[in-house]
Amino acid sequence: MRALLISLIAATALPVSAQTADLAQPARNWVVAAVKAELPIVNRDNLNLRYLSRRVNEHGDLVRDTIEAKEGSVARLVRKEGRALTQEEDDAERARLESTLKDASGFLKHHKRDRSNVSLTTELVNVMPDAMLWSYVPGQPQLEGRTEKQVVMDYRPNPAFHPSGMAQAALGSLEGRVWVDAQSHHVLRMEGHLFRDANLGWGLIAKVYSGGNLALEQRDFGNGLWSYSRLTMDITVREVLVHTVKVKSLFEATSVQQMPSTLSWQDAIRLLLNTPLPK
Repeated sequence: MRALLISLIAATALPVSAQTADLAQPARNWVVAAVKAELPIVNRDNLNLRYLSRRVNEHGDLVRDTIEAKEGSVARLVRKEGRALTQEEDDAERARLESTLKDASGFLKHHKRDRSNVSLTTELVNVMPDAMLWSYVPGQPQLEGRTEKQVVMDYRPNPAFHPSGMAQAALGSLEGRVWVDAQSHHVLRMEGHLFRDANLGWGLIAKVYSGGNLALEQRDFGNGLWSYSRLTMDITVREVLVHTVKVKSLFEATSVQQMPSTLSWQDAIRLLLNTPLPK
């Protein structure tokens, strides 16, 4: 369920393919050109990253050293609840990674989900020009603290769009605003609001209640290396008819760097194990 919501947010975070902030053309034209530019970012074509990922949710405040390898991502817990790990906690984490190295089939089976999430996001990106109605925001309000010239667009569901599948149908409950760097063509910030309930599988699989909010930010981590830097979710979900949960989470990525595209998941784990814990 959370993977679907993240895919919805990622799909709406479309960079604009235009050299100047030309607002005379229909806003949809920018999005049509953007899809071609966004897909390599979504698919991470020949691009593996390493970064510190901080997640704050019902499981606590955890920071992991994360490496994207060609077969899937691996991560090592390095901080917990704002403090350094105890020796016992670090020993347990190292033992977990060592155990993973010995279970190749288990690792590959687990990371089939990663590839499924990428496919889902790719599907949603492809339909965004038609699934949403796009319009320029009057006055083009710029983000505070950013010097880039921004193109600002609002989006809302297109009533003429006929979704194919559950994921596309969920777009019909989402509306919001996008700020785009007109020079680099990347999204700086995207906000989404669930203005009505989203019933997945007629409500049998899940129901996302109206009133939820999501926000995503991107930035350049140097040398034109753009990636998601922050994602927040505050939503209420009922799963499989009976289990209702409040999802309130924060994700932040820092210290993003590019890794070799040929890096295997085994080498990534060894690299994590050989890296001293951050102070």
